[in-house]
Amino acid sequence: MKPWWPSIIVKPQLRLKRPRFGMPARPPDIVVFGAIFLAVLFILGGNIYTLVRTPPAIAGGSQGAPILIAPRIDMQLGMEGIVASVVVLMGTLGFGLLYYSSKYVFQPNYAMRLMFLGMLLAGVALLIFSYLFAYKMGAISS
Repeated sequence: MKPWWPSIIVKPQLRLKRPRFGMPARPPDIVVFGAIFLAVLFILGGNIYTLVRTPPAIAGGSQGAPILIAPRIDMQLGMEGIVASVVVLMGTLGFGLLYYSSKYVFQPNYAMRLMFLGMLLAGVALLIFSYLFAYKMGAISS
């Protein structure tokens, strides 16, 4: 059957797709993990306490010298929270390296280097926290 319009006009053979209005793509897993990890570091560093209590970021001593670590256990300065977050990160990286070294069973030299570095990071983090706690308890004077 021939169409009724002139043969100069050509009916296009075109199929239009319907637009999709779905959910946006999920962010990559590493981005989600990084955001959650940074939030946990922020919380474990005691930074929420610092934000709620609003103490000065850096306190001054009797001679005007800045105090970066509050000598009392019921107080925390802004710099202390940042230092605590970095130390928690360092300890976490140490334990992560210890775990990661278990994947290199057939490369013992590389695994031993990773284990040594992991133990070093975790040990230094423990020593820093022990020092900070002793300083806050008054066992160490400045």
